[in-house]
Amino acid sequence: MIPSPSPHSAALQHLPPHLREVCALLAAGLLRLRSRAAEELARDAAEARDRGEVRLHSAPWQRRHANPTRRRQA
Repeated sequence: MIPSPSPHSAALQHLPPHLREVCALLAAGLLRLRSRAAEELARDAAEARDRGEVRLHSAPWQRRHANPTRRRQA
């Protein structure tokens, strides 16, 4: 099954039809791999939570850095 052309395919109009088809197939494959990887990451995170594991990574808004303007005297 050949994927339907996307609005971005205008940039590929200079290519012969068989190469456009190859590009469309490669793009569809990359999207499928990305979604599969995202699903695996979500599943692994859920399994880790079920086992009681805690992430060591903090979101940027959760991080605390030294603020040189609020230093205390020792």
